[in-house]
Amino acid sequence: MQEPSDAQLLRDYATRGSESAFRELVTRHTDLIYSAALRQVSSPDLAGDIVQSVFTDLARKAREVAAKFPVEASLAGWLHRAARYAALNHLRGTRRRQFNERQAMAQLLTDSESAADWELIRPALDEALDSLDDDDREALLLRYFKNRDFRSVGLALGVSDDSAQKRVSRAVERLREFFAKRGVTVGAGGLVVVISANAVQAAPVGLAATISAAALAAGMTVGLTSTSTIAMTTLQKITATTALAAAVGIAVYEARQVAGLREQVQSFVQRQQPLTKQVAALQNHRDLDAARLAALAAELADARNDNRGMHKLRGEAGVLRLQLAEAQKSARQPPSTTQPPLATAEAHYRRALTNSWNRNYEASLEDLNKFLESEPNSYKAHYLRGELYARSLPKERGGAAQAVKEFTRALELKPDDAFSRFERAFHSSDTEQAISDYTFLIEGHADWSAYEGSDSQARISSDIADAYRHRGAIQLFTKEDFRKAITDFTAALQMNPSLKGVYRLRGLAYQMVGEMEKAKQDFSIEPK
Repeated sequence: MQEPSDAQLLRDYATRGSESAFRELVTRHTDLIYSAALRQVSSPDLAGDIVQSVFTDLARKAREVAAKFPVEASLAGWLHRAARYAALNHLRGTRRRQFNERQAMAQLLTDSESAADWELIRPALDEALDSLDDDDREALLLRYFKNRDFRSVGLALGVSDDSAQKRVSRAVERLREFFAKRGVTVGAGGLVVVISANAVQAAPVGLAATISAAALAAGMTVGLTSTSTIAMTTLQKITATTALAAAVGIAVYEARQVAGLREQVQSFVQRQQPLTKQVAALQNHRDLDAARLAALAAELADARNDNRGMHKLRGEAGVLRLQLAEAQKSARQPPSTTQPPLATAEAHYRRALTNSWNRNYEASLEDLNKFLESEPNSYKAHYLRGELYARSLPKERGGAAQAVKEFTRALELKPDDAFSRFERAFHSSDTEQAISDYTFLIEGHADWSAYEGSDSQARISSDIADAYRHRGAIQLFTKEDFRKAITDFTAALQMNPSLKGVYRLRGLAYQMVGEMEKAKQDFSIEPK
């Protein structure tokens, strides 16, 4: 007997609520979707989340999706496209969160009162670096002087990401000990951000060209004149860099009392990591038990006339229900955070940023909660707490729904904040609200002042192009207003012709309205 098609299985689920049909669909395509997600996000955990998101979306839209496909059709293409779109959204959201964390950190650095830290560290920094092993020094320079991520550092050193991170942490600790012996007490976290903010300054304009010209002119003969030229240029570089460091040196907040409690915090972090892994394992066991329970329920239905197997199946189902309840109870318990208390609300806010930067998300949430108890009208704190719920904390802590509440509160306090507006639209399950928020951004009502520098306008244009793309996707997949989707995708491409995936999405919209030549043209640029 020929097995049913994907479209038939989806119709069975949509019209009759057949869970076995939907499980068969998931079984058929999980490997395909997981592999596609893993190639894009390079994280097994994130790839698993994307697979879950894709099939959850399919279940939610089962009736409307089933109506679009012929009875013998496959859903592989639809699922792959959905996985691709979910992965792109995740990557874009991660980049935005990292940018906003850097912006928030930079804002705090400007207001910090600990500028003296850099002036104490600066004179002996290069001596301290010279005291490190070659490998440690190389790792530290790549991470905080060249601003490389741990993956890039690991590739450069021929080690894994984790080994690179450990090597950098070891180098930072040795630097801290070097300065401590000279009476300069700075916490490891504070030392990292002080170095990142101040250690590398822009060289004078034209200096690189001058050195290159002198070196090339010397050719193969190393004469006194060229040597003097290069030496003078180097002296100019040292003088200019010192002047710039003195002019724009920005200190970072690192409460001095944290230095005395550093060992306690590090010990807690070491205890926290196994607990986090344990919670993740419990969640995995919970999901596995839920799947097994569903399978047993199906077996029970098939075995109603088999008295010999009935008692056994019921007993197994009861045990699984107890195990599932325990796993859910354990998974709902957040890891404890026993950080030392701080004297002021502002100190909690600064430590929240440092914790978030170091991926101590539960600790960051604890500090943000403390800060908001005293400063409930800080839109930045509500925005940052929303980011934690949306992207960093376990879903059991509130997930997208809690994140949307935080972004909404931020917008109540600052209605024109572009980032809160964008994130609420991105995470909201309310289609009309999302469209309204994207429209607010597109029509130019938002405040983008957090973007600074010569490329700020390009960043704003890129984000507005993203707003067009996301609004168009809602029109295409949810509202099924294909003409509006085409208009939005076209506007996005006019602002950013290299925007990934938009030609393909517009091609789908053209296909739905029967304009096949235009659809083929877009698909030739980005195939389905």
